[in-house]
Amino acid sequence: MEPILVSQTSHQGGARLLLSGAGALLGLVLFTVLFAGQFSLWLAIAYIAAAMAIFLGFAKLAEPRHFLKCDEQGVHYYHRYGSWLLPWNSFMYCAVPQLEQHDLSFIGFKVTDYDAVLQPLRLRLAVRLMTEQRPLFISAVKQGCATGQCASELLAEKDTFATENQQYSGIKAVFGQRMLRLAQASGFDLFVPSSLTAEQTSALCQQINRARLQIIQNTAT
Repeated sequence: MEPILVSQTSHQGGARLLLSGAGALLGLVLFTVLFAGQFSLWLAIAYIAAAMAIFLGFAKLAEPRHFLKCDEQGVHYYHRYGSWLLPWNSFMYCAVPQLEQHDLSFIGFKVTDYDAVLQPLRLRLAVRLMTEQRPLFISAVKQGCATGQCASELLAEKDTFATENQQYSGIKAVFGQRMLRLAQASGFDLFVPSSLTAEQTSALCQQINRARLQIIQNTAT
């Protein structure tokens, strides 16, 4: 199949922002040396703004150019702290998830093989994803509570998690529990943040689902 590459909009403009901040900082240094009699408040604010532009430029450049790639192996998700691979035969479909009848800025995957996700998952990436997606997790758990009083119980995390074939502990166990609870609350186990519009994300999900069906059909024949 022809690989599907989905660009990361947060990566765009990083070089421009970095160069602008560096140029502004250099100009401020020259101005301070040649013209400024004393270091004023507005000059300090200008230095902070230039430093922030440099920092944000570096942060943007650190983001992967593509956040999703689909190839013969499956769906690859790229994060600045690592990546994961979801093989085609380890999920049923993907779609734009909803909470309280509102589309979320995520792609949700209905995973059928947790081991395919948990076994190769890097701990650093798992921690980062759980931190970034904690608001999503809390909202999904609350929606799954009919009375709104069971969230504290569902948010309690154990240090063990078992599938039919594997036993997990520590960070992977917590990640697996969150996948299961997200699935119970929203219908999707694994989430990928998307900076695309809802229409673009929906079209991308349709493209991924078609690619999955094509790969599985070709493998079966």
